[in-house]
Amino acid sequence: MQSLKAGVFAAGAGSRLRGGDAAAPPKALTAVADRTLIEWTLRDIEAAGSTQIVVIVNEASVSVRDHVARTMRPSPITWIVETTPSSMHSFLRVLETLACAGDDGPFLMATVDTIAPPGTFAHFVDAARRAPAADIVLALTTRIDDDNPLTVTVGPFGADGSADVVAIGSGPLATAGYYFVRASLLAEADAARRAGLPALRKFFQFVAARGYSVRGICMPASVDVDRPADVGAAEALLRGSTAVPR
Repeated sequence: MQSLKAGVFAAGAGSRLRGGDAAAPPKALTAVADRTLIEWTLRDIEAAGSTQIVVIVNEASVSVRDHVARTMRPSPITWIVETTPSSMHSFLRVLETLACAGDDGPFLMATVDTIAPPGTFAHFVDAARRAPAADIVLALTTRIDDDNPLTVTVGPFGADGSADVVAIGSGPLATAGYYFVRASLLAEADAARRAGLPALRKFFQFVAARGYSVRGICMPASVDVDRPADVGAAEALLRGSTAVPR
């Protein structure tokens, strides 16, 4: 089995999900069915064959690290505790840590609030490895149920199930919150930070405009747990789902 290093972004404040309740637990500790979001995410990443995981949390969310430390994990976890200015900054910090030993990847990277059927990440990794090499492979979904989805337009899908992403910011598909990423993107990290890009979506647009290759793979429906109502939708998805074949 090929080695797989992975990263998780759990540094967001989760203000919409917490409803402004300062006493509410961090977003990553929100319970969905019988597990917290961070447990669901780590479990699916580990099922995909991870050999090392990097997780970023903000300075007000160290309880997430403490919660995970009470469980036995098959993969070693490196923690970054940093309150970053944006999702782009969190993405770059995790990518830099994954690539610090000169590893070019590709790395599996995911937001902590994506709930998908069991086996989804493993299926995505297998599909991304079969696809033509790209700097970024985006997991895509036809389910667009978000206040501000990152939509994309793709070209024709090939026999391998992937397609070139031809536009980011418009189109009939949306990103699902997990990606297969190469360290080549770090060549643009300093420029992106200097530009003050406000979000990860802007970084994806930025690197695509600079000629980096972006591909997409359609995946089973998932739920981005961003609002209180999304918890019920995620639980319904899990009740009705079966394992995704690889």
